[in-house]
Amino acid sequence: MIYAIISDIHGNLEAFQRVLQEIHSNREVEKIICLGDIVGYGADPEKCIDLTRRYSDIIIAGNHDFAVAEKTDITSFNSIAREAVLWTRKILSPDYITFLKNLPLSSTIDDMHLVHGSLDNPDQWRYLTSIDDAQIDFYLMEKDILFIGHSHIPFIFEEKDEKIRIITDCEVNLSKDARYIINPGSIGQPRDLDPRASFAIYDSSTCRLRIIRMDYDISLAQSKIREAGLPLILAERLSIGK
Repeated sequence: MIYAIISDIHGNLEAFQRVLQEIHSNREVEKIICLGDIVGYGADPEKCIDLTRRYSDIIIAGNHDFAVAEKTDITSFNSIAREAVLWTRKILSPDYITFLKNLPLSSTIDDMHLVHGSLDNPDQWRYLTSIDDAQIDFYLMEKDILFIGHSHIPFIFEEKDEKIRIITDCEVNLSKDARYIINPGSIGQPRDLDPRASFAIYDSSTCRLRIIRMDYDISLAQSKIREAGLPLILAERLSIGK
């Protein structure tokens, strides 16, 4: 089975459309998995929800999805994220809010766990960015692969022979005698100083993983954010991937 793994779209329609175009040009992709945060920050939450529902086979809740649906407390969000959540609540109709509210926190398919932040209390939205963080989730894993989003940074943790290492290569043949935690990066709000949209293709039959970066019309996404009256920094940081 060949999967496209997408995450953290964040209402960025231009980035999402470009990624979907690339996915659909690869006729071998059989299923699309979304790891959450369809909305938040960007100016097109409704259209991004529509595309996600249309094309994704599995959709996991992200913290911004639940925040917009009032299932996650936003008092811990920074002021910019809170403003984006409140703006998104205002423009989404009730059926879209209901859709977000009913998303699952986690799922499994084949030999993969799927969650937005962490298997450790997934509704607490823990960031998994270090080897110490990864140890907790490796302990909880019942399958060999865990796909996560949330940090907006693509990476691969490999656990082999009781040791954990970080792999930064964009193309990796996963070993059958190891376990992995994989973040495909963010489509709509990259934060690794690379502004290109990021997603992954995983072939479960060959254990081949590719993290793919795509250019898109950043200026159009930025102009929409400004026109919507969202915080200007949400537009500005798209250019630098931070």
